[in-house]
Amino acid sequence: MNLPLPASFNPELSSDRLQSVAQWLLDELYATEDDLSRSTDSGYTRGCTTFGRQRSRLLAEALAGNHTWLGLSNSNNDLVFTVGGVPCRFSNDDPSNPSKDAVLTANRYQLDFLEFATSGEPGRFCFVIDRGHDGSAEPRVEFLGFTPSGEVACRWVSDAVRVLRLEGQQPLAPAVQVGKPQVAPKRRDEGDAASEAVR
Repeated sequence: MNLPLPASFNPELSSDRLQSVAQWLLDELYATEDDLSRSTDSGYTRGCTTFGRQRSRLLAEALAGNHTWLGLSNSNNDLVFTVGGVPCRFSNDDPSNPSKDAVLTANRYQLDFLEFATSGEPGRFCFVIDRGHDGSAEPRVEFLGFTPSGEVACRWVSDAVRVLRLEGQQPLAPAVQVGKPQVAPKRRDEGDAASEAVR
């Protein structure tokens, strides 16, 4: 079913802003997967670390003040951040069959905003990091808007392309011309001298 984009209900929820948040969440997911690849790591250790890093990244981005549209309502473990003043949460869950509170219930910091939503309009929003039903799909982020009765009223899906980049990118050194190597058959007396040196 095709649902309208969140920006059709609230222009503050523009695709470029949603993509920024989605990219931060995915960056932390990928970094955790890369870091926690030992045989002693499990879904639990990766899941806890991923959540912690994603939460810390959102806090850091909000506190840095580089994005005027990004704010904080609650910095506890049940993090609520704002996109253009709209309170949002995040969860690593299945968007089509969610099981976590961040997706299923309104946080107290979302209740005031939810009270102003009319029937059929979204008033509660959550970024859901989707890995597919078996956890093996290429991760993507779905941003869902829920009505006061808990129905999905709008949906936005991130780009699902992993971007690889070099940290602290330095300009490449200029190319240096190297002359053509001199290739010639080995002289017999050089080989005999090397053999004598080894003995």
